[in-house]
Amino acid sequence: MKFYCLICVAIFIMQQDISEQYSKYRESYKNYIKTVICHIHSKIQLNEMLNLKSNNNTNNTVVLIEFQSGTNMHDFSENYSNTISILNFKYTEILKTFLNYLDFILRKCKQFHDENLWENFICCITSLVEEVKNSNTMLDYLYNAMKYISDIDVRYVFKGHNVPNAIVDEIDFFKQLVLQYTSETVSFDLNSLPHLKDSETKFKNLNEFYAVASETVNIMFQNNNLIDTFIETNSITNQITECSNKNDSYLVYLTCSNLNAFYNETIDMWYKNLGFDLFFNPIIPKFTPPLDPKINQNDGIKVLNILRQESGWKTMNHIKIIYNGKSFSVDFIMKDEINNINFRVKKEHIIQLLRCRYTEIIKNYDIIVSAILHICQINAHRHYHNCLVELFDSLNKSKTMFNGLKSAITTLNESSIWSFNVNSQSNLQKIFDWAKDFLNLLNNNEFSKDKNEYNEIPITENVEKILKNFLIFRDIFYRELRNDTSHMSERCVLENSYLEKFKLINDFRFSKITNQNFVSTKQIYQNGCNFFDSFCKSVYENCYENLGFNSITFTTSTIA
Repeated sequence: MKFYCLICVAIFIMQQDISEQYSKYRESYKNYIKTVICHIHSKIQLNEMLNLKSNNNTNNTVVLIEFQSGTNMHDFSENYSNTISILNFKYTEILKTFLNYLDFILRKCKQFHDENLWENFICCITSLVEEVKNSNTMLDYLYNAMKYISDIDVRYVFKGHNVPNAIVDEIDFFKQLVLQYTSETVSFDLNSLPHLKDSETKFKNLNEFYAVASETVNIMFQNNNLIDTFIETNSITNQITECSNKNDSYLVYLTCSNLNAFYNETIDMWYKNLGFDLFFNPIIPKFTPPLDPKINQNDGIKVLNILRQESGWKTMNHIKIIYNGKSFSVDFIMKDEINNINFRVKKEHIIQLLRCRYTEIIKNYDIIVSAILHICQINAHRHYHNCLVELFDSLNKSKTMFNGLKSAITTLNESSIWSFNVNSQSNLQKIFDWAKDFLNLLNNNEFSKDKNEYNEIPITENVEKILKNFLIFRDIFYRELRNDTSHMSERCVLENSYLEKFKLINDFRFSKITNQNFVSTKQIYQNGCNFFDSFCKSVYENCYENLGFNSITFTTSTIA
């Protein structure tokens, strides 16, 4: 009795220690984010003051909100939200200014075209294309800054609070748009004049680019709740015309020169001055993200970088996860290399994606089983037990699929990517439990037709016993599954609906092998079981082998 009490005390102390370590790490991570956000906010204030002085108060500016003095989570959430909203607005404002420069040059190019000044028109278009291409560097910096913000695990820091998301998708859209409309002009030679028709085509494309980009920026302004304002296009025009009384060709040259200066100024003020270089390459301890003392983060980073390059993720393109009120695609989740900075949020994204996919798989698995059971019980008649034997044989084969799911989750745990008994949208505990429960059921009630000879009248007693055990298990499992899938919309967006039971039954009635409109009852349930086998095999290949889990091995196992 005393020995039992000692064990209980030891377990209690270990749990308390783990809980204390978790709390310390969460506080360290929160303080790291606070330090970063406070630094960004103070630098934005400095930038705005410099803007006011250099422009004599003529430009529209954002009214900055001071940080709250309190240290509670509500104040921090408000401080974070204000800073990200301001940063989103300023970056949108930068894009708007960029487009206003383009608009001015486009109108000058049109003027040359309308006046039949073909040489001027061609030079104007050539210069404009080059400047649009040159914007790539600035956009890369803006994207990297927004990506850094989006890599903060805000769900971990602000439990129960949604905060603004960085406009990383919008910046990326701009980047891709620039590439799309300038990809064919890489070989432009400023020392030779391209053909007029080619320039007219590029003029048309640039106008399309401007129209699409302007619509995107206007939507970005509308979605930002900070200030409803625009930079007037006329301000760019006035700025140029006040600087020169030269001809229109010189104004185009001057505007292009100013646009280049704008790119450099933007990079300096709204990337480097805000400290993003320090965040990406931290040499100051306060800007270095803390490591969770309970896990080996290097192992987790290594494994995630192996997994993210595998082909199996393409089978999940129909799924988007919902994180902090925003949906994220598989491409977005997988395209960036995992590192110490983004590890926290990336592992959450990937695990939540797997939870969505694995839940979808198990839901469809149950629908297929239900369809075949329906055929056996309603349509099979004198083939009833034969139908059940075929179903049980397919269930037995499905153990490979469940072993794959279980092994994948085990690997995630052993590689410090996911911990058991963590209550979050990325919790894989239920999937793991279902896989174990199915394996226990199938191992204890194995019925393979290869091991059981039967004629028209099979061993009914054994079949009925297995069916009874399976139906009892399935009733409990189905209630759990229904409860879990009722919350799927909180963490997933599925473009494809689940399989439909009676549609499957109708599909099984048509034999693709014989191409007949009418097939025997035996062929119907065999079609169903063949479909079931193929489904499980595909899941094992795409969600275990083709994700790279079979290539990751560990010397020790941390879970049973």
